[in-house]
Formats: sequence, structure tokens, C-alpha cells
Amino acid sequence: MDSDCTELLPQVCAVLADPNRAIADDTCLEKLLDWLADLTGQVPGISLLELNPCLTAFLSDVCRSGSAEPSVFAFSLKLAGLLASSEQGFIHLQQQGILTCAFGYQEWAGSSLWQDATVRSGWIHGLWNMLQHWKAMHFLFENGFIKVILHLQLDRSLFVASAANRLLAGILSFPGLSDRLPLTGEGTTIDQRGERKDCDLPVYTDGIMEIVQHVEDSLTSGNPMHIQRSLNLIASSLAKCPAHVRDTFWQGTVGTLEALKGNDGNSLIQPFLETLHVASRTPLLSSGNPSIATLMEDMLCTLNPKVAITFAKGVIHMESCPQSLKKKALAVILQPLGQVGMLADPKQEPSGLLKDCDFPHAAWEEDFSQKSSYVSVLCLSLTSAAELLLEFPCEEDCVCSVLLSVIAVLKVCEGSSFSSSAGRAVRKLIGCTRVQKCALDTLSSLNKCSGVNPHVGELFSVLLSYLENPDSDPTAFKKALQAAFNWLCTCSQSSAAGSFLTQDLLPLLKKRFCDVRWEIRDSSLEFFTQLTLQFKDDASYRGSLSNSGIIDSLMVLLTDPESYVRASAISALGQIAHIIRQEEDLSARFLDILAQDTEGFARRAVIKIFSIWLKHPNQDLCKSLEKHLSTVLQLGSNDLDWEVKIHTLELAQILIHQTLEGSGQFSCPYVSVIPAPHVKRAEMTAAFHNLHHHKLFDVLFSGLLDCDRPVARKACTILLNLKGVLTVNMDTLDNTVAFNLQGCRWGQEMLKQCFNAASDSAMHVNIVELLSTLDLEDMKQALDQRSDHLENSPRSLLQDILASSHTSEDNIVDCY
Repeated sequence: MDSDCTELLPQVCAVLADPNRAIADDTCLEKLLDWLADLTGQVPGISLLELNPCLTAFLSDVCRSGSAEPSVFAFSLKLAGLLASSEQGFIHLQQQGILTCAFGYQEWAGSSLWQDATVRSGWIHGLWNMLQHWKAMHFLFENGFIKVILHLQLDRSLFVASAANRLLAGILSFPGLSDRLPLTGEGTTIDQRGERKDCDLPVYTDGIMEIVQHVEDSLTSGNPMHIQRSLNLIASSLAKCPAHVRDTFWQGTVGTLEALKGNDGNSLIQPFLETLHVASRTPLLSSGNPSIATLMEDMLCTLNPKVAITFAKGVIHMESCPQSLKKKALAVILQPLGQVGMLADPKQEPSGLLKDCDFPHAAWEEDFSQKSSYVSVLCLSLTSAAELLLEFPCEEDCVCSVLLSVIAVLKVCEGSSFSSSAGRAVRKLIGCTRVQKCALDTLSSLNKCSGVNPHVGELFSVLLSYLENPDSDPTAFKKALQAAFNWLCTCSQSSAAGSFLTQDLLPLLKKRFCDVRWEIRDSSLEFFTQLTLQFKDDASYRGSLSNSGIIDSLMVLLTDPESYVRASAISALGQIAHIIRQEEDLSARFLDILAQDTEGFARRAVIKIFSIWLKHPNQDLCKSLEKHLSTVLQLGSNDLDWEVKIHTLELAQILIHQTLEGSGQFSCPYVSVIPAPHVKRAEMTAAFHNLHHHKLFDVLFSGLLDCDRPVARKACTILLNLKGVLTVNMDTLDNTVAFNLQGCRWGQEMLKQCFNAASDSAMHVNIVELLSTLDLEDMKQALDQRSDHLENSPRSLLQDILASSHTSEDNIVDCY
């Protein structure tokens, strides 16, 4: 804690302890608590109390007054628990009588404070903060707080009840609790070495049994709210609670099943299923308890489809899951996919997807009668099927069955495949973009599965149909392109893929480049770039590309009315420029765009392409770029778009890297290393003269003084690297790389900041002197801080609290 905060904290405590000085904004109390929690993580609670006695005084005043504001009183309870989270802090506060006064609520429960949910929540959170050691555990049990916590677990406030549930779960899961409970007889325990010892804390036994009895009573109460909260408690504590408690809880859980049967809409379904999942990760399953697997199988067969599929995904991920149960869960997940084919064509025999499903289809068909539920279930089945087939290898016939079902879904959605007697739900899938998107995503991911090659032709056929459809949804169109790319990469050697690549795609893309919807044009450009880079070495593709006339279409798109499309066209032409033969000088065309385009997207794309060309040099492209490099750097540095300036600095960084690498300085732009002894003075000087010739230092120093912090930070990082290079190469560089600061755009500001000279002074400095004079390390540290670091500082928070105590409700101070 700095000196300012040390001075302000006593004033803040005095303000908070004064009931006549209300705090207008309660959120500042939570922020103050977060700051103090960070401090207790750095120093023990007792040290914080010793260094700041005002905290002890504050807690004593508030807890004994009984007249504090509810929000301040709740804050004091949380703070007391936080400071007592270390044993030393606990002992100190207990000796002062603060803990008993604060948490012994009987002394102030008669007041209106306990009626406020904020105070009840603060009481619970204070105990939760404290519960880090056995002294706190004993304090909780010895004072009979278990009964109060159990009462609050049924509190009318959901926040209070949830906090109480978490505290109870923490108590039941407290490390070493089992060692403190009698196992062999009254008043006796078995320690970790298996030796008998006296139990000096029988209160633990009574407290734990009180919790167990409360849960049993709640589960048999018939009150849905009580049952739900107890199930939540069981799910939270079952994995770590003592063995005999776990067995008792599980028996009570099984007993609630009767209340759930035949009632899918019951609010208890989800907590019950969560408890089942937790139980499957405990010794209850590994000990051979048959009721868990049996219950899970029953639930899979009786739940509605959406809940059943979600539950089935959890079942499949279980460790030591019985094979029969896993098989049943997989069948549940894949059921809706198979149902599409059966409902579209009632004459179709059940496929491999359905042969393991022995539960009645009527339950599913009833849910499928409504479009909204049918679509939701089908989408859930599609996404789950893709995840599971990739994570858990299945037999090839199952994978093929899934693939064919996905293709069938896509055909149905397009309206090209269903019988005249198809159900209404299936007909409602026609044109459903939500299902189309899910199916295309699933199709895209199935390319990683084996055994699907026999159906590649059918797959490309349905994808081509979607890509050719002029009414395709733009997002579905983009997903179809991605699916096509994934499958082309996987099946590039198949004849179907070859025909699709060389005969179908390029004419299709050329047509789509002229689509009236800019999203379609943009997606087509991105896909074309991706495709060409992937198949740049494929002779047949390159031959088709050269004869397609598609490059001329790309040149036209450089003037597209939509800036996103222009940017994508620049990116496409720039990335494939080394593959195609383009007579027009692209660098000159791109330079015109950089100088004239009114939208930032296109200008950013130009700078990024120039960076790619420089980073992966091609002789013709670099020769073309070399003529314009200084102009590019100047235009990019002067751009109004801060992202263009960032990309320009990245371009400058690549140029520095390649120039100094050529003189043997370093192989990475971020790491400066000591040069080899044979590096000559002339080589180093020539490298810096080359950078100076391209006006690169103008770019860096202009960026350093830029009003946009990301730009200044990037420039500062690059200059720091350069400074490191110069530091270890001082003897190999002469002083001929110099600047007339008065004549530079950034020079006059540099004169003011670094040389204490008047703005009209003429001054020549060399690069070594300039970088040595600049305190780049301090600048970098300042630039790395958040722009609001002063407003978000603890000092600012304390000042805001003091200010808000003097502010009316009409003019509340915003405590960050």
C-alpha cells in the first residue's frame, strides 16, 4: 500500500463508520473489498491489521453500533471474514471480540438489519471468506451457525440461498473433515496413519449430522424449492464429502426419482441430472453401484429429446462409463438425424443410427410436431454428432450413416429431397437457415473422419447446389465454401474433388464476384484466396485459373462500392501475385488506393500486403515495391486511421529486420544480439543509411509522438530494439545518420521534450545521440499502462468514496 492510500484509508474508515454520512454508490464498497482482498493475498491478514489499525477500529465500531447502513454493515461482515482468513488475523480479531460480535447475529438480529437481504448475504460471505483454516471451522460449529446457515439455504432471496448452499458445500468438502468425524465409536476417530485417537471436537459430528438430516427432510418434503436446493447442495458436495455422508445423500437422491417420472417440465430435472453426473465421478460408480447406470439409462429413454441429448453428451464423457450406456447415449444423440430420413420418407427402413434405439419413437415424433422444437433438437443433434465423432472414434458404418444423414438434412432444407407423404415438420425445414448452418458446420468437420470416401461425390454435389443457389443465405453460403475447402484438402486425390476444383468452382466464383450482395462477393474473394494458396502447385488448377478470366474480375473489384470487398480484393490479388502473371504493376495500383481510398479497410489491406511481400520476398514483387517504399511509409505514417499507422510500423519493423540481418546484426526483429566480431563499420553504417534513405526514422519518431497510444507504444518498442542494437554496436557505426530537428515534422516537439530547446532552434543530432537522449524505457512503461490507470487506482477509489460521502443523490460520483 503506498503512502497516499495509507493516509486516505483511516479517513475512509471514519466516513464508513459514521451512520450520518451515507455512501451514495454502494458499488465502491465492493471495489474497496476487492482491493483489500488483493492486499491480504500479498501480506497476511495480521500484518494488514497491524499496519492499518483503522481497520480494526472500523470493524469494532460498525459491528457494535447496530445503526450502520445495511450496505456498510454487510461490507464490514465480508471484511471481517476476509481479514480472519489467516489464522493470525483470526486470532487477533477474536481476541478483540470482533468476530463474536459481528457474526453472533443474535445480538443484533432483532434490529431491522437482519431483515435486509444484503446483510444476510454479507453474513454468509463473511463466513465463506473466513473458512480457510480449522480455527474458523471450529468457530462456525461451536457457535451453532450451522442451524442459521441451513435456515438461510431456504431463504426467500435467491442470492442469499445460493451463497448459503455454497457455504454448506464448502463445509462438507472441507479438507480433512473425514478425519475429525467419529468412525469407530463415540468420541473416537482414526487418524491418517490408521491409529485410534480421542475426538476433542464432537461438535463436528452433531453439525454434520444436522446438515444431513436437513437434506433428507428437504428431499422428502414434497416442496419443489426445498428439493431443488438440496439437490444443488448434493451436486456441489458429493465428490468431496465424507463417505458416509455421500452414501446418505445418494440414497436420498434416488428417492426423489418417483417425483420426477413422467414430468419432463419439472424444475427438478436439471438439478437431478447434474447430481447424477456428479455421482458418476465419485466412488459410487467405481464401487459397482448399479443404480447410477440404471438411472441414467432410464432418464435417457424418458426425457424429452432436447434434455436427453444434452444429458447424453455428459454420459458419453464419463470415465469408466459402461459400454452399453455409452452406446445408448450415442443413439439418443444421433436419433434426430436418423428421424429426418424416416419422416421424409416413411418407407425408409431404420438405418444404423436407429437400430440401437429401443425407446418409442412416438415420444420424439410428438416433440417434432412443432417447428421450433424440431429445429432446436435437430441442431443440437448435428453439433453434438460432429463433436462426438471427432472425439470418440466410431465404426465406419456409423460415420457414413451420419454423413449421409447430414447430406439428407441439407437436401431437405433446400427442398430437393422429400416424399409427397413427408411429415409437416420435415416440410417446415425447407429454407430453414439455422438448420442449414448447423448441418454445413457438421459437414465441414466430418472431413477429419475416416471411411467416408465412397460418398464424396454426393457431398460435393449438395455443396455445389448450395453455392449455385442465388437465394442462399450469405452465412450459409460462407459455411458451404468452408466445407468445400475442408473436403477438397482432404480428398484432393479423388476424381470427384478434382472435377469440382477445376471445372465447377472457378466459373461459380467468377459469377459470385458479381453478386448483388456484398457479403457473397466478400466471402467468394476470401475463399478464392484460400483456395489458390492451397492449390498453387496443382498444375491443373493453375491451368484452369489462367484460362478462367477470373483475375480480370478481381481487378474490377478493386473499385467495388463496398470497402470490405475492395479490401478483400486487394488481399486476394496481393497474396496470389507471385502465382499469377499480371501485366499491370500491382504495387503502383495499390499505392493509388493507399493515397486515395476514403475507407480505412482498403488502406489497411494495402499496407498488410506490402508487409507480406517484404516478409516473403519475390524478386519481381520486391523490385516493384522498392520504387515506392519511401512513399508507402510516408503515406501510411500520415494516415488518419490508427490501424493503418500500426500496420505501417509493422512494415517498418520488417524492413529494419531485413536490412540489419543483411549486415549480420540479428535474426529476429524482437531480439538484439551481440554481433559477430567480423562485422565491419561500413556494413553497419550502410544499413542505417539505407533505413534513413527510406525515411524510416521519420515513421518511427512520428509514431512515438502519435496521439494514439497503440501507435506510440508500437513505435517505442521498435526504437527500443534499435537502441539495443546500437548499444552493442557503438564502435561500428559512424555519426553520419543525422537529423535536422528543426526541419523534421516531429523534430520541434522532440526539441521541447528531450533537449529543452526552443521550437525555433536549429539543431542537428545523430541517431545514436537521439536514441540515447530519449528515455524510451520510461516511455514504454507509461505507454503500457491502461489509459484509465489513474482513475482505476486504489488512491482514486479512496478519494471517490470520500467525495461521494459529501455528494447528494442527484450528483452521484461514479467510483470507476
